[in-house]
Amino acid sequence: MKLFLSFLRQQVPRCSGDVPEYYLQSIRINDQMLAVYFFLSFVLLSWSTKSFFWPPIAFQALLLLKYYNQKKISVRLNLALFTLLVFAWCTWYAVSFGWELGGQHLLTILIVLVFFCLYEPPLGKILYFLLIFAVRMFLFSYAISHDPLIQLGGVNRFLLQMVNTSAMFLILASCCIVYSSNLQESARQLLLRNQQLKLQAETDPLTKLINRRGFTELMNSFVTTNPEAMYCVAIADIDFFKRINDTYGHNCGDYTLQRLAALFMERAADKYFVSRWGGEEFCFFFPNVNIDDAGRIITDLLIEVHKMELEYEGHRFSITLTAGVEENDYRSSLSQLIESADRKLYRGKQNGRDQIVI
Repeated sequence: MKLFLSFLRQQVPRCSGDVPEYYLQSIRINDQMLAVYFFLSFVLLSWSTKSFFWPPIAFQALLLLKYYNQKKISVRLNLALFTLLVFAWCTWYAVSFGWELGGQHLLTILIVLVFFCLYEPPLGKILYFLLIFAVRMFLFSYAISHDPLIQLGGVNRFLLQMVNTSAMFLILASCCIVYSSNLQESARQLLLRNQQLKLQAETDPLTKLINRRGFTELMNSFVTTNPEAMYCVAIADIDFFKRINDTYGHNCGDYTLQRLAALFMERAADKYFVSRWGGEEFCFFFPNVNIDDAGRIITDLLIEVHKMELEYEGHRFSITLTAGVEENDYRSSLSQLIESADRKLYRGKQNGRDQIVI
């Protein structure tokens, strides 16, 4: 019931010339295969009756007329004309040859077409289905209560049954291939788009490092998955960063952050993860690393920062970092460990900067 109500609440786009290619492709395939089916029916019926059996050729002509005018008519009119043609064929077939030959099988194709039509409202699809069902039941009632107009022999009946059944299955399979391929491609594109949006939402646009939100998820995922693992966190801050902005401008400050982020990523390898935590602060996460090793890694980074030559619009300058490092004590939460590392950072600031507090 829930699924049915959800189906009824679907929003339907206004019918326009912008028709999905997969739907047009399915209509074209239906028309082409149905034209072949009409021709085969003409050949078999002419052979069976030993005369020129013209009705299938007439149906084929009407179908080809619709096919070649497909671009001039709307999707809904195209569907309506196709429906009338199939209704007429199934009615003529049931009246002429009875129910057993399977000419009514083509009605199944109509159900698939209408339920994949974007421009048909849910209630319209249900009414359309009921109309197809009513036509099928009417034809069945008529066929079992009236003798067919044309009686065919055993071999001829068998061949026509094979053609009718094969045509229905082939057309239905072709539609399903088109629709399923489109659905899979749409799902793939949606998945890729969602991944791109997630990446954008978790990436700092200036430094291209993972942002605070994404980094927090990364750390929490590791801690949840590895509750007994050793790890360390560190907070590092650029010393006197405000002075850089005030002296050389905010663009120079952005340049400094980008150069520093590039250095951190270059040296990361499998040793740590790094994020722009906020402003001029960076957060480091060291999975499966104790505080001594984390301290050595941060020390090496500070030495590299000392060596880094910065030049912006003719201005040469250098920077230093202050950092605080904290180790998992198996008692504190991740946020508490980060707060502890942050307090160590500010302790280093108070003690003269350009240092690591462990």
